[in-house]
Amino acid sequence: MEYYQAIQNRTGQTVAVINQYVPTLKVGAVDAAGLLALADALNPLAQTRDNAIADSDAAVNAENQGFLGIQGLTLALPQSAEGELDDTVITEAALIDLLDPAYAIVPRTTELALSRGKKVVSAVTRINTFLTAQVPPRGAITAGGKGVADLTTAMNAQPALEQTVEDRAVDVTDARTALRSAAATVDRLNKRFYAKLEAEARTNPALAEALAGITTGANLPGTLGIVSVLQGGVNGLQLLVSYENGTYTTGATSTVEWMVEGVDTDFTHTAPADPSGNALGPFTVGQVVKLRTRVTNANGTTTGSIRTLTILNPAP
Repeated sequence: MEYYQAIQNRTGQTVAVINQYVPTLKVGAVDAAGLLALADALNPLAQTRDNAIADSDAAVNAENQGFLGIQGLTLALPQSAEGELDDTVITEAALIDLLDPAYAIVPRTTELALSRGKKVVSAVTRINTFLTAQVPPRGAITAGGKGVADLTTAMNAQPALEQTVEDRAVDVTDARTALRSAAATVDRLNKRFYAKLEAEARTNPALAEALAGITTGANLPGTLGIVSVLQGGVNGLQLLVSYENGTYTTGATSTVEWMVEGVDTDFTHTAPADPSGNALGPFTVGQVVKLRTRVTNANGTTTGSIRTLTILNPAP
């Protein structure tokens, strides 16, 4: 279960004891029904968080696919140009030299790919002008059926994709904060009710025995957090899962589990979680994959929030 679900579980146990032994018990203005309502209100907050995470993962994946497409064209178009041009012809050798500024940039990141892309567009546009002016005209430079126009379109679309990533990240932060704040409020009330119940139990042996049935915080393992879920790997159809530093629990059993919507009825697929990351799949285009982490020790199990990603057409 997730942390907020553990709090809800304790709330249910606490309310059951209150209703049986001290039904009029209150903490401030909150009675047992009010405590239960606050705990139930965590569910829609958790759903909002899950929706925000799903939207964020989709935005990150779309931005990454855009980057990979730009990166691929900035690597392939210069190679295609060199194949088309004859470096033993002075004019064509000079055109090949126009690619040197692009070669000086290794497109490891979106920003570097965009920078290299601008130089590739300038150089290949000049090369295309030369080629079409030949008699007979020679074809424009392409790679995989794509050329300068495709690269330009992808580059123009990328800033909006990057902004969407930032916007969705803010949504996730807000949703997580709202859930954690509400869960903390319920947790504090649970503990305050427990303290009052302990006081009542001093003269009520049956109540004292019932308090033993309330889970007061077993040493459950911490949640294995996921930093990102990106599409890539074999043929661009795997999910590459990266974990948050410091959240891998030594001595516990940590796994990542997943399911495909419309194919699996539950998280039936599982693999040991590798602290350096996991590559799941491959999947097929259009499949919706849900995944989460699970950590188990002698005291119980914790699961991470569900991550959802739709498999897109891989970047060329």
